[in-house]
Amino acid sequence: MSKIQLHKIDLNLLSTFEALMEGGSVAAAADRLGLTPSAVSHALGRLRTQFDDPLLVRVGGQMQPTPQALLLADELGPVLRGLRRALETPEPFDPATSDRVFRIAQHSSPAFITCLTATICAAAPNLMIEWVRITATSQNDLADGMIDLQHVGGERYLMDGIDALELEPFTFFSFVRKGHPAAKNWSAETASRYRYLTVAVENSGVSPVDKEHRLLKRPRTMAGKVHDFPLVGPVLAASDFIATMPSVAMEENWKRYDLQVLEPVAAPKDFRQRFAWSARNGSDPGNTWLRETVIKAYKDYQSGITLQMHGAATPLGG
Repeated sequence: MSKIQLHKIDLNLLSTFEALMEGGSVAAAADRLGLTPSAVSHALGRLRTQFDDPLLVRVGGQMQPTPQALLLADELGPVLRGLRRALETPEPFDPATSDRVFRIAQHSSPAFITCLTATICAAAPNLMIEWVRITATSQNDLADGMIDLQHVGGERYLMDGIDALELEPFTFFSFVRKGHPAAKNWSAETASRYRYLTVAVENSGVSPVDKEHRLLKRPRTMAGKVHDFPLVGPVLAASDFIATMPSVAMEENWKRYDLQVLEPVAAPKDFRQRFAWSARNGSDPGNTWLRETVIKAYKDYQSGITLQMHGAATPLGG
């Protein structure tokens, strides 16, 4: 048999061969494929030429496969079934019955995570969400599909193979302990007498709040850094420090530690945020459901808590 040139094989011929082997005749194969018998006969002729073998021969009034045809049928059957599975439209994702595990990378936001958990449990009781820390390698894990969704703050570059959806920019507020002396006469001059607390965010570079303070020529003195947002509340409650943070990171701190909300002396108005995911999983039904669910919940949460803080904030004086 001559060497097969795979790139010249017509996949329709392989489907015709499969139908001939299953049907046992040209007429049966034509009926199975919705073709005319002459079209199937023509395809059989091309197959015989391609494989240099008669493949099916008439014996006693019936078409019988040659040894080569039997070998081809054994080898091609699993291949064609696998190809059909690969080309089929993905099964719809049913959150009500799915037990998939999804991984979301986001800085700690207990109030939002609690809100989202309730939403997901109601729609997908068997689903598991694994919250993971954002690290220096998170984008690699995201592109590889090891992380399903990641919250990205700032102008951080997104590597190839990652898609993202732009969200409304962060809204920043300043926070102090209840009864803080600065809150009685809140102004840029008053704020300059106190030191600030911040969060050490992975790969964040220069703080956007620091940039705004410099632009407005309102320098701030740092008191220290904590490694995660939930630590801001207890530190503020026990000190005279000031912290300027995004609204979405501070609901639990604000309410649990009875902090006072202030209009910030300086804060970015256009500090961007995005949700990002692997382009490889862009059309996966489960990942699509996850993105839509998380992003809607996040938008609703952000708008709600920002509105509450606007209503509670002490305005900046002269």
